[in-house]
Amino acid sequence: MISTIRLVALLVSAVLVLVGQAHAQGAVEQATFDLPAVRDPQLGSQIAIADALGYFKDEGLNVTVKWQQSGGDIITLMASGQQGVAGGGSFAQIVLGGQRLPVRTIAPLANIAGTQGFVLSPKTKLASPKDLEGKKLAHTQGNSQVLILAKLAKQYGFDASKVTLVNMQPSEGVVAASKNDVDGFLGWQPNLFRLVKLGGTMYTTATVSYITGKPEPLTGDKQLLHVYAFLLASDTWIKEKPKTLKAVIRALKRGNDLMVNDRAKALDVLEKALRIDDKDALKVMTDANRYTLAFDEDAALAVRSQSEWALDIKRIPNPVSPEDVFSTGLMSEIDPKLVTWKPKR
Repeated sequence: MISTIRLVALLVSAVLVLVGQAHAQGAVEQATFDLPAVRDPQLGSQIAIADALGYFKDEGLNVTVKWQQSGGDIITLMASGQQGVAGGGSFAQIVLGGQRLPVRTIAPLANIAGTQGFVLSPKTKLASPKDLEGKKLAHTQGNSQVLILAKLAKQYGFDASKVTLVNMQPSEGVVAASKNDVDGFLGWQPNLFRLVKLGGTMYTTATVSYITGKPEPLTGDKQLLHVYAFLLASDTWIKEKPKTLKAVIRALKRGNDLMVNDRAKALDVLEKALRIDDKDALKVMTDANRYTLAFDEDAALAVRSQSEWALDIKRIPNPVSPEDVFSTGLMSEIDPKLVTWKPKR
C-alpha cells in the first residue's frame, strides 16, 4: 500500500514538473501577432504547415499568417519597422541589410537554388552555351536568375552582354518562350516546369546542368546560383521577445520535420494551405528545394553571393556579410547541432 502511494506521488510529481516546464517554455512575451510570408512552396512551406496543423497553437501562439504575393512585399513590411517577424527570401535580407536596417535572419528555411533555372524555347537548339550570344531571353528584372547567365558565360567563355534580356513577368515569359518569340526563359519554378510541358527544354537549373543532354549535379564552385528562404526578425523582437521567436522556430522546425520525413502528408497540407491546384508542379517545386533550418556554410554563401550581385546592380549601397545579418543565438538554444556556421570576426 505504501509503495503504491509512493508511486502515485512520484507520478504526480513528474507530471507537475512536466507541466511546469511546458508552462515555462510557453510563457511567450507576445502570443498574438501577424506573420507575413510568401504564398509559395519555396519560401513558405514550413509556415503553411505549422499554421495548418496547429503547431503555432501548440507553442502557445495565436499567429495570423498574412500571405504575400512576392518577396518584395516582405522587404516593404520589414523595412517599415512595424513588423516583428516574417518569412522571405535571402534577397530580402540583403536589401534590408544593405540599407543597415535592424533586421536579422534567425533561421534559414530552405535552400531554394534548385528551383531557379533556364529553359530553352521549343525551337531553340544550342551546340554549346556560346551559341547564346545574339539570343533573346525572357527574364523578370530585379531577380537573381541573371546570375545563372553570368556564371555560364564565365564557365563557357562567352559574352553575356551579347545576350538580350527581355523584361517580362514570369507568366508572360513562359508564353513568349513557348511561342518562340524569345529563345528561352530565365526564371523559377513552377514556371520552368510549365514551359517544359509546353515543349521547352530544360537547359540548366542552379544545381543541375542538362547542357550535355544528361543531368549533371552542380556543387561547390560549379553551382550557378545561391539563394535561400529565411525567417527574418527585427532587432527589437530578438532582444525583447526571444521566447516568442523561439516558439515560432520550434513550430517551424516541426513543419520542416514533416517536409523531410513525410513528404506525402506535407504535400497534401501545402496543396490546400497554399491553394495550389497543380499537384505535379507542387511536387516539382518541393523536390527541387532542400528544406533545412541549419545555419551552415551554404546559407552563408547565399548571403555573400547575393550581396555581390545586389551591389553590382546598385540595389544596395553597402555590402552585406553573414556576420552582419545572421542571428544564431535563438537557434543555438533550440538545437545547437543546426548551427555549424561560425562568424569570421
